[in-house]
Amino acid sequence: MKLRKILSVLLAVMMVLSTLTIVAASAESEVTNDNPYSVAAMELDKLYAYDGDDLGSTYTPEATTFKVWSPTAENVVLKLYATGSDEEEGAATLDEIPMTMDETNGVWSVVVEGDLLNVYYTYEVTSVALVTGTKKTSEVCDIYAKAVGVNGNRAMVVDLDSTDPEGWDNDQYVLVDEQTDAIVWEVVVRDFSNHESSGVSEANRGKFLAFTEKGTTVNGEGNISTCVDYLKELGVTHVQINPFYDFASIQEDKDLANQYNWGYDPKNYNVPEGSYSSNPYDGNVRIKECKQMIQALHEAGIGVIMDVVYNHTYASDTSFFQLTVPNYYYRFNEKGGWVAGSGCGNDTASERAMFRKFMLDSCRYWVEEYHVDGFRFDLMGLHDAETMNQIRADLDTINPKLIMYGEGWNMTTGFDPVDCEGNVVVGASQTNAAVVDERIGMFNDQIRDALKGNVFTNTATGFLQGSKSCYEGVAYGIRANTVGKGGTWTPQSANQCVTYVSCHDNHTLYDRLVASTRGEDAEYRVRYADLIEMNKMSATLILTSQGTSFFVAGEELARSKDGDHNSYASPVEVNEIDWNLAVSNADLVSYYRGLIDIRKNFAPFSDGTGNYSSSYKFATSLSSVESYISYVVTNDTEGQWEKVGVMANSASEPQEVTLPDVGVNEWVVIADNTCAGVSEIKTVKGNTFTLTPSSSMIVVDKASFDAVALESNDSKVIVNHVDAETNKVITTQVITGEIGKGFETAVDSSLSLEWEIDSIVGETKGVFTEADQTVTYNYIPYVAPALKNNDLTDDGKVTIKDATAIQKYLAKMIDFTEEQVKLADYDYNGQVSVKDTTTLQKHLANMNISIGTVVTNFYYINENGDKIAAAPAVEKKYKVGAEYDTEAIAIELYELKETPANAKGVVAVGTTNVNYIYNYAASGIKVHAIHLNAEETWVPFLWAWDPVSGTNAFSSWPGVPMMEEGDGWFTIDAALPEGCTYGVIINNNGVTQTADMMGNTAEEIWIVIDDYNVVNQGEFITIYTEKPDMDALRAEVVVPAE
Repeated sequence: MKLRKILSVLLAVMMVLSTLTIVAASAESEVTNDNPYSVAAMELDKLYAYDGDDLGSTYTPEATTFKVWSPTAENVVLKLYATGSDEEEGAATLDEIPMTMDETNGVWSVVVEGDLLNVYYTYEVTSVALVTGTKKTSEVCDIYAKAVGVNGNRAMVVDLDSTDPEGWDNDQYVLVDEQTDAIVWEVVVRDFSNHESSGVSEANRGKFLAFTEKGTTVNGEGNISTCVDYLKELGVTHVQINPFYDFASIQEDKDLANQYNWGYDPKNYNVPEGSYSSNPYDGNVRIKECKQMIQALHEAGIGVIMDVVYNHTYASDTSFFQLTVPNYYYRFNEKGGWVAGSGCGNDTASERAMFRKFMLDSCRYWVEEYHVDGFRFDLMGLHDAETMNQIRADLDTINPKLIMYGEGWNMTTGFDPVDCEGNVVVGASQTNAAVVDERIGMFNDQIRDALKGNVFTNTATGFLQGSKSCYEGVAYGIRANTVGKGGTWTPQSANQCVTYVSCHDNHTLYDRLVASTRGEDAEYRVRYADLIEMNKMSATLILTSQGTSFFVAGEELARSKDGDHNSYASPVEVNEIDWNLAVSNADLVSYYRGLIDIRKNFAPFSDGTGNYSSSYKFATSLSSVESYISYVVTNDTEGQWEKVGVMANSASEPQEVTLPDVGVNEWVVIADNTCAGVSEIKTVKGNTFTLTPSSSMIVVDKASFDAVALESNDSKVIVNHVDAETNKVITTQVITGEIGKGFETAVDSSLSLEWEIDSIVGETKGVFTEADQTVTYNYIPYVAPALKNNDLTDDGKVTIKDATAIQKYLAKMIDFTEEQVKLADYDYNGQVSVKDTTTLQKHLANMNISIGTVVTNFYYINENGDKIAAAPAVEKKYKVGAEYDTEAIAIELYELKETPANAKGVVAVGTTNVNYIYNYAASGIKVHAIHLNAEETWVPFLWAWDPVSGTNAFSSWPGVPMMEEGDGWFTIDAALPEGCTYGVIINNNGVTQTADMMGNTAEEIWIVIDDYNVVNQGEFITIYTEKPDMDALRAEVVVPAE
């Protein structure tokens, strides 16, 4: 046996290393590596890489074998426990057993005789860190754990067969022939059912088991489906479930009501999350209930794509990986700093043998043990292409139809120059799409931003909002960026492209439309008729484009998160799906359902082969600047329509749109601004169509439409919202559904501020019948009660005489009784003035004065007595005369000083300002910041922390915006322990950030931002302990050449 001494490797790296030259297997030239951490890890791979499939615990009733790879450890002890934590009843240490290292592969192991079923365990590892040689003893959870106790700190010996639900052996994968056949609906487990409107039993809300409940309906009323039944009716093929492995941010032994997190903070990769189970203390329960969730979705014909986050872990220094083999599993820079391209404090090193193996083993485990149907890889660009290709190849040995896609962003990280097999390392990113397997999809951010505007600018607009310059990005995206040279990246085929406009990151689509058209302070959870039209147009362009179709849960409901663009740790009330939207926005849901049906019945839309690339004919050049899109696709698939035309008008006015000439002169409209599906709406002769503002249309050549004669079991409910006085239709909504299924109509909430219901004709709730049905909501203009009822002159009605009476009262020509003074307040501002006369006169002239605005401001008073905004104002519109109620908000670094007298009241005509006053209450260090480029205006955000105590100055990333203090300087205080050595990050609201700037001790610092050399995760700031002379610094600037 050849013995290998890791200590000699460590010493060699520490004392001798300066540069290592490597001959790369995949390159003709040599590669130089001068990073000692990289060199040491590569050496460890050469000496100790292990290819066995038995790491972790392997259980039998007779004995359990434990194995852990830790080649730099001096000692490892297996510790056995009765419970998953010391706080549980019956907690006890059962045994401590030394483990033995195999010096050929660095694996420590021990076989423990007897039945250890459901016994909890950890490893006590005395390890030596690569490069630094630091020795440390730590108790760690097995990184290969398949079951854990509460909060995931101890692994558990498990018999996985015993966790299988009934019928598990018969459970089948849900697969599609091409990845582009998948239509993916993305959801967080808790969001899915937490709201009481989900109709899920209270015990299962927010849990895995919610997916197992059948027959759930909105508010349990038995009519409109929710949850899995809803998904079946919608027609999606797969759900992407956001992280449901065991993550760290939720304390499973605490009340969950005030905790929320998406879960992009991995703790135990191969174990389901305990807070989604009915009992996080028993390691078996979460496993079984997770399998039950997947089984239920499979029974519904819906596949499960698992969202995996192998690119970073929640903890760095204290992560189980780092404590098991220090400085190996992560990337470090030459100085020993953590590489954090993920923005989460650490990047894992997929190019190294044992983390690559871990990813391969983990993915295979979830497919084989839990029957997941595919994976979405978070920040996939931080993984090397070779590892991703190997995962693809390994999954192919199980089934080549398993789905793989991820975030192929071009990211900055610290890859080793070559991987453990000698291949030159490149990231699995859009830039390197040509070397990433064709069946590993990447999200297409070009069509996303072209449709709705750049996601990093909250009010940016795209094609949907009328931006003609965004036409190009949409046009190239229609064929998944595979044709032409105008794409920002080029997939090998449509299979390598995920086509989408919204996901869990950034705004929901509806919130983006609100922010970009109504302003960031607008109300979000209301229906705006024009934005619903934009939402429909977006769905048309996504679901008729090539690539894997993808949308976040509730995009089809006009789901809102109140404008929160990064709700990863926001309250559950912000994130949960309000299933009442399935009623109030039923027309939008129907529209998505119809488009999905169209997509499934026309092969070119979902083609992943490129066979139909030349079958697309556009009316204008792909690089045009247009407010409309028009193209025709020719199809040769037997039994399907031959030619389909797609049009979209993003203008705010009706527009005539002409299809390109393809020899067809008669078309059947199957989708317009009201509804979509495979049934005929109307027939149009000629190639020119009138499209309403912000709308789309899909047409089929009449000859093939009649020949194919697709059958549909759907019917319609047409909901007209009518002005009762003129009988003019204000808006129309069309709801479609399967005959025999339930429907429910609702008032058009977009009309609620200016109109009120007078009467309803037709059944507002029922089932779809063979014959289409019509429901009519009759409205009358809303008039504030005072304007209708407050008769000052006792003539039985409100007339111009009442306005005259107010004028005489104000001129002191007549007196009012106390009651008349109250009645004369027509504008609801609490006093009688000329405004009341004006308000009444406008009403009598039939001018609309039904809407009042309440603006809630949050101010602090600075040392000069100026009123400064401490947080963005909240603006909300109400009916005049309605009651309103505001409340203070918690603002980091401020405490409430004064609650205004008008915090609640009656809505007045015009604008009512409600001003909450705060004191600035921060303490600790004081930080100033300024742009080196005086023309830069973005507000710096500060993130500060004490790494020793683990104290963060602010509650959540990206920290808080700094306040202007004059002469271009910004300032903020950060509460940190006195005398600590702290780190700071300056960032642009989480978009671009500095590296971790460590080692600061001064109580007051001045930061100069080098705007000329900004690199994300870079050191583009200089920190001073005395205020610098900016004139002198700017005089020395040499502006880089463009």
